Amino acid sequence: MLLLRNIKVPYDANESELKKEIEKTIQKKIDSFEIYKKSIDARKGVYYVYQVLIDTELNPKTIKKLKHNVSEYKEENLTLENKNKVKSAVIVGAGPAGLFAAISLAKANVKVDIIEQGQKIEDRLKTIEDFIEYNNFNKRSNIQFGEGGAGTFSDGKLTSRSKDKRYREIFKILVENGAPEDILYDHLPHVGTDILRKVIINIRKSIESLGGKFHFNEKFIDIDIANEKVNGLITDKSTYQADEYILALGNSSRDTFIMLDKYIKIIQKPFAVGFRIEHLQDYINFSQYNIRDFRLPQASYQLNYTNKEKGFSVYSFCMCPGGYVVNGSSEKEELCVNGMSYHDRSNTNANAAIVCTVNSNIIGEGNLAGIEFQRNIEKKAFKLGGSNNKAPVQRLGDFYENKPSESIGKVKPSNQTGYTLANLNEIYPEFINDAIKESIKVFDKKLKGFLNPDAILTGVETRTSSPVRIERENYSTKYKNLRPIGEGAGYAGGIVSSALDGVKCAIEILEG
Repeated sequence: MLLLRNIKVPYDANESELKKEIEKTIQKKIDSFEIYKKSIDARKGVYYVYQVLIDTELNPKTIKKLKHNVSEYKEENLTLENKNKVKSAVIVGAGPAGLFAAISLAKANVKVDIIEQGQKIEDRLKTIEDFIEYNNFNKRSNIQFGEGGAGTFSDGKLTSRSKDKRYREIFKILVENGAPEDILYDHLPHVGTDILRKVIINIRKSIESLGGKFHFNEKFIDIDIANEKVNGLITDKSTYQADEYILALGNSSRDTFIMLDKYIKIIQKPFAVGFRIEHLQDYINFSQYNIRDFRLPQASYQLNYTNKEKGFSVYSFCMCPGGYVVNGSSEKEELCVNGMSYHDRSNTNANAAIVCTVNSNIIGEGNLAGIEFQRNIEKKAFKLGGSNNKAPVQRLGDFYENKPSESIGKVKPSNQTGYTLANLNEIYPEFINDAIKESIKVFDKKLKGFLNPDAILTGVETRTSSPVRIERENYSTKYKNLRPIGEGAGYAGGIVSSALDGVKCAIEILEG
């Protein structure tokens, strides 16, 4: 089997035309091929660029001509062996890290118990709908907390910058449980919140079929330590004992971080804060492709700017084509937002976080200073929105003029819990506001029209990553059987990297 790279065809080419281009490249007829990777190139015209698998032999002359664009390919399947004869594990958190640690251990015949303070997907969805429609807030189960974690109510992005080939195992498990097969080869794969919910339910059922047990609506509150070893995890309903204890906490597990600070080493970690920005998706499409064609995918973008002299870095984060802004609050009388898209990405607006990195110079000293900084910002946003869970919004033009918006232009805010016109300059320190303003001007040069005065800013985006890191070595704290993983522990960012961290933790438990 050979992996052939850099096969470029027009975006409207069909499968037969792609096959002809492959045959032209290798100067040989083939019976079939398999798409391995697919990306879009819109720099000069719009093309798809493929990597494909072909089961054939090439003559040495062709191989020499293709150089680095061809190589041998061998599929690597992950098999786990319980070399350490681990019998049981308790996992706190049913987000990607916890679920993939659980399914990996369960496949190796380890008895797993998963503790989740939030609800299972079916109930969580009803609770969130109740919050959107009737403003009934549930601190334990919301956009941040519950089965699937915060990523369940996002765009369902599956990007991975990791060179670790085991990440493909994550994609295979997702497809086995109902995700579309194109995530196996798309350069920017996504599932969408609607499909991801179903996939998470199927993963739960897969874990249960392997003997795993879920304990929803149950909160981890303390640790039982004896003889320099964790002897059990205490919840508000029971105590769980096992050979191994995995903390797959989300980045919003603030009260849990505070509790853990008494037992293990937690350090402050830089993160980023800012706003959600919304443009018309059609405008983003045209800016990226220079044509309008419904056959093209909804366009996305990734932007960043660093000013070393002034000491700031601003970037776009969690871009949601054809998506919505959602209320991601997890504490009463505090407000933060996130982005979410369905699989078809069919909404009118595109949205993304535009965030500025912050560290101790902004948030102050102390292990948990980032948590307090987030809380203070979110309290300001809650009040500015009207103290009723409506998000404060502002036209981009008014943000630059430092005046409250009095009306909305062409871009209508999509926040599902409603919005209040406001002046977002009142929330952050001036340093952050100025950094974002300077950066958006630079982004406008990279993506023409980004500085559209009718673009909408929504406050606030504060949960880009964990504000802490739980120190670990070989996936262990000073207590060898206590293992912090995933985004909340400060070692991952997003669905795939969190899931991969869960798999690698399972490997360490079983084989390390």
